[in-house]
Amino acid sequence: MGKYEKKGYHPAGDVVQKGIAMIDLNDFIAVGQNAIARRVVQQSDASDNYDNDFKSLLATPRLIHWAIDASIKAIDPYLPDDYASIGLSVNFVHTAPTSLGMTVTVHASVIALTDHDVTLEVKAWDEQGEIGHGLHKRAIVLKQAVLDRAEERTRLLLIRQANEEIKGMR
Repeated sequence: MGKYEKKGYHPAGDVVQKGIAMIDLNDFIAVGQNAIARRVVQQSDASDNYDNDFKSLLATPRLIHWAIDASIKAIDPYLPDDYASIGLSVNFVHTAPTSLGMTVTVHASVIALTDHDVTLEVKAWDEQGEIGHGLHKRAIVLKQAVLDRAEERTRLLLIRQANEEIKGMR
């Protein structure tokens, strides 16, 4: 467990072949490694930004955003400079409402490692108790490989758009 071929991307996406260098995730990340993110709920974090009846309460997407932030803080600072983590999945339950001005604390802890992935348990609470919990999975990737793949996808889109424009001129 823990060996990661330096191929650049994750099996969940398109694989970009890049050399054969290996890193062992266990050299950088350990089960139990964790981080905390703490935020005061502001108007910009509230459900007011969505079409619902729960104004001035913390929006679930913002809470999940903070869970992702805590997860990144638990992993990325410990990786080699040319690696980063990217999100693969989020399974999160928002269990209680939080009002504007309350402080939310989010704790993300590594609970499992595979060759390419890190699974984190995330818990969130405010001054009154738990407000959410779940699991977040992140893949460890080469930064440049992800950027190269994004550039390639953009290039292909521009070619397709140019071809459609040419067809429209005929």
